[in-house]
Amino acid sequence: MSAEGAKGSEAMGFPSVQVYTGLGSSHSWIWSAQCLEGFGLLRASFVDSGSVLRARPDALVFSGGDGFGMAEELEEAGLDRVRGFVSSGGTYIGICAGAYLALTSSSYPRRSLEMVRAPITNMAVDPPPNIAMPDKYLYDCGGHRVFHPVRGDVLLDMGGGPMAAPMFGGPIWKGVQGGEVVARYQGWGEGAVLLSDEDVARRTLLGKGAVLRVRYGKGSMWLSGPHLEHPGYPDANRLLGDMILEAGVRESPPSAPMEGVLEVVAVRRLLSEARVAYRGLEGTSWTIGRKVWEHEKIGYFVNAMWERVQEPECHGERLFVPATMEMELSGIVRSLRGMRRDVALGHDTTAQAEQLFEALSSCASSFFNHYFEWRLRARLASERRG
Repeated sequence: MSAEGAKGSEAMGFPSVQVYTGLGSSHSWIWSAQCLEGFGLLRASFVDSGSVLRARPDALVFSGGDGFGMAEELEEAGLDRVRGFVSSGGTYIGICAGAYLALTSSSYPRRSLEMVRAPITNMAVDPPPNIAMPDKYLYDCGGHRVFHPVRGDVLLDMGGGPMAAPMFGGPIWKGVQGGEVVARYQGWGEGAVLLSDEDVARRTLLGKGAVLRVRYGKGSMWLSGPHLEHPGYPDANRLLGDMILEAGVRESPPSAPMEGVLEVVAVRRLLSEARVAYRGLEGTSWTIGRKVWEHEKIGYFVNAMWERVQEPECHGERLFVPATMEMELSGIVRSLRGMRRDVALGHDTTAQAEQLFEALSSCASSFFNHYFEWRLRARLASERRG
């Protein structure tokens, strides 16, 4: 069954999915949540390094961010859990940083899952000259540097017509050992930005691997350079949905109901205040670890929650939010207002920004766990009524 068919079928008949939202991840896990919701794949949970694979899902998604940061946060014990999950029949889906995380490389040994041998073309000791967006061009891997020749829409060839998907620093593969290249880079869209000379971009990108599929033990691994989960790219979203559906459904005990509170009015008010406060940071960005975080990324977290608390009842089921959410949002609003003041005074706010993004991701992750459970309850209530 294709992902498009998921909406019209019983919710419990579809795979369970875990999406990693812990340290090392970026705002792009929000896109994964939106994609899952759009296809009615509601058996989803959003996990950090402490809760990942605590319960066994059918599919595990690692989206964008910092692959090294993810590996450092998971530590060897967490990486071993992921390897064991796939080896025993699970499905791993890695997008952008999540794809780098899966790779074996002599350039960064023991700093990844080391599950897939797939050399990339966009790595060099002495990378080509950069011509635009220098803060997005290079990623230091210790002796070697990953460079990103194109940023924005790329065109993928899967044997039919071209499919568009956005690329924000993902890998470009020469090939893959023991697997197949599912899609290749065919070109880039009109709005894409070349970060290197056009000839370099063509040599590095065109005809090279964009999406890989690899068998690992009894399980499967899907790796994608472009962000298939990004909203506004329905064909790419369907490809991601089909990867998840292919994972199948395994027997699992029903999860216990999540505890929460009905303080949606207070949460809605605080999210409204946060929306106003973060806009006061327009034009500000912070380098945190190896990633640049622009102020707009605050909005991905805040707006995703705001949009989902507007109608907190569906098919007789009420949305319960985490008991700590009001307190967490109060702290986030205070932090945003303090940062806005400090930015106006010319102070460095990097440390505050790092704490803020961690708090936003944690708050949003907890909220989405409650939100998806509510949507699933409402869906099941609707199906029972026929």
